[in-house]
Amino acid sequence: MADKIEKEFSRKDFADYLTNLAAQIRSGKLSSEKALWTVPDEFAVKIQLKEKKGRIELKMNCRWSTLGDYTQQDREQINDWRKSMKTVKKRMGTSFKEVTKATGKGTFPAKKAVEDFVATSRIFAESAEPEWSDAMAEYMDHLENFIRAVEEQQFEVMLHEIRDLQYRMKACHKEFK
Repeated sequence: MADKIEKEFSRKDFADYLTNLAAQIRSGKLSSEKALWTVPDEFAVKIQLKEKKGRIELKMNCRWSTLGDYTQQDREQINDWRKSMKTVKKRMGTSFKEVTKATGKGTFPAKKAVEDFVATSRIFAESAEPEWSDAMAEYMDHLENFIRAVEEQQFEVMLHEIRDLQYRMKACHKEFK
């Protein structure tokens, strides 16, 4: 569930928006068009303010669990989803390590490692959140290129796709963690 605001504000309108946001946080309830969430007394915050080459950039990131706002049944479903995603990610990581270990030795990976990596990648993509769709589409394109390179025994192309897949994994994890 995400609300994303990307628009031009006047200085006063943006200050009013931040004042309203601060009042909601202070009250312990944060609302959007989609939901109302409880704000805990303490939560993680990351604020970055920097000036570079004549331009200011301000980034704020706040994070807390919203599971307390869900019904018990919904909490269980979310926790089950998290556990299954964790299992898939772990399996995908293990098979990816097997693939990279083989290529590090200058050989094509074992068929079983490739099949497991491809299968777990596809399971992960099917379970992905809608907001990950662009990143997952790019990942899946690289996965298809990887499969084709292995099938056609194109070692250099396979190495290139492995690097692209690894980059995409790291970027996704950083962006959507």
